Amino acid sequence: MLLQHKITSLDPLVETDYPAERDKLTQLLFETLTQIDSQGLVRPLLASSWQPDANQRVWQFQLRLASFEDGSVINSAAVAVALRSANPDWKIVVINRQAFSIETPVASPHLPEMLSLPKFAIVKRPGDNSLIGSGPYKVGQWQPGERALLVANDDYWGGRPYPDAIEVQMGASLREHLLEHNLGRDHAAELNLDQVHALDQTSQNVILSRPAELMVIVFLQSGKAGAKKPLDPRVREAIADAMNRSAISNVLLQKRGVPATALLPQWLTGYEFMFPDNNNPEQARKLRAEAGFFATVSLAYDFSDPVSKMVAERIAVDAHEAGITVQPFGDPHINTRAGRRTATADAVLLRLPLRALNPFAALESIAEDLDLPQETTSPILNAGRPDELLAVERKMLEDNRVVPVAHLSQAVWLNSAVHNWQQLANGDWSLAQVWVEGSK
Repeated sequence: MLLQHKITSLDPLVETDYPAERDKLTQLLFETLTQIDSQGLVRPLLASSWQPDANQRVWQFQLRLASFEDGSVINSAAVAVALRSANPDWKIVVINRQAFSIETPVASPHLPEMLSLPKFAIVKRPGDNSLIGSGPYKVGQWQPGERALLVANDDYWGGRPYPDAIEVQMGASLREHLLEHNLGRDHAAELNLDQVHALDQTSQNVILSRPAELMVIVFLQSGKAGAKKPLDPRVREAIADAMNRSAISNVLLQKRGVPATALLPQWLTGYEFMFPDNNNPEQARKLRAEAGFFATVSLAYDFSDPVSKMVAERIAVDAHEAGITVQPFGDPHINTRAGRRTATADAVLLRLPLRALNPFAALESIAEDLDLPQETTSPILNAGRPDELLAVERKMLEDNRVVPVAHLSQAVWLNSAVHNWQQLANGDWSLAQVWVEGSK
């Protein structure tokens, strides 16, 4: 398998520049207590069952009989250590070897769904910088940023996966992709959307997910050392109003994305249509004039991503029509929260994965990626119904510090010899039943 970017850590708790790709690998190695199926429903994984108290603040979980790859049993004590590392605010009590409880600060009706997120994977950390999981694969070889060899876990509690091993090469260019496709040496390769366009006129086997990945503008609170003041709210709104999302999705993204007016896609929540697309250049010009704004807005994007570069340049063209000068530039440090906290840009253009097929868990993950204030995001855990989640999402978007642009599909190329490849709606891979046809 070829991945576009270099993954330097397999630790689910370490922030990475390219979380979607890292998660595709770590989900083969480390497991969570629960999982979300293709219908968006929560299912048992390492936890066999769970039950909340009357207030939905304390949840009791029962573990299934399973072992880490080193043969040690997954018990409540090991799970408690892993979960405390992921969320120190939770009170975790070990009841017995196979049962434990989680107490959250507020009622958490969708805690089981939240526990399916990759950061809550149950990882054993012996203290020598190694990571021990319980998944269908284990690490055979690991060269950070270059290569990973994942080998089947013969003792996996869920049954040995069909493929003997998965070899992952990282950081391949478009030229290398196309060369390998023509030679037929690699069986799967992750593609960016501009690469899909290059393969359109061929008979290549390209699979697209549903529009899931979020492309979003985030206006930063301040620049390095607090030297820069946040943009006037009217300027943020003007840029949002000037943006032609339909042109970005239909022309630049070649209809492999859809306009985004909310953080979560319509197909997942059913309510994105309630966030209107206020494309109104005249209103944008009026807001800019009211603000008396004549400075340049700097917009940073991932320097290694040609799709983000195209979209950032289009946003600049739309803003120019409203009398606002937007200067896009590539930056290698904006994909992590730590990098954005020291950035000098006024705004950044990000691509965020949809980490779950459940809207409550998905919004929780996006809110963390956006590094939003806790008072804005804490109601997500307390939301019990879709209308409550809608209210939380409205609150997150109301001041135009976060401006959705598009929901993008994820693409993968497959060699014709590959069979039973399963790609979920959000682009995640299920590889347990993959098999590769032998050479003739």
